[in-house]
Amino acid sequence: MTVATLTSKGQVTIPASVREKCGLKAGSRIDFVVQSDDVIVMYTKIPTLAELYGSIPNNGIHATIEEMDDAIGDAIAEEMGLL
Repeated sequence: MTVATLTSKGQVTIPASVREKCGLKAGSRIDFVVQSDDVIVMYTKIPTLAELYGSIPNNGIHATIEEMDDAIGDAIAEEMGLL
């Protein structure tokens, strides 16, 4: 078990072994969840763009920026009753 001490300012230094194992760096987000008498600590990893690549399935539809702009414009015009 790894132990850390709370300072008088309410700060805790996360031990290096825990930081390394979790991949925590300066600026990493850590969430504290209080449930009844238990405190659950979770860290929120923000993925890199490379890690996100491929996470959205490709449905085979490819549109150009112009086609997307036209579709958005048509939807707005239809919503406003102009079509």
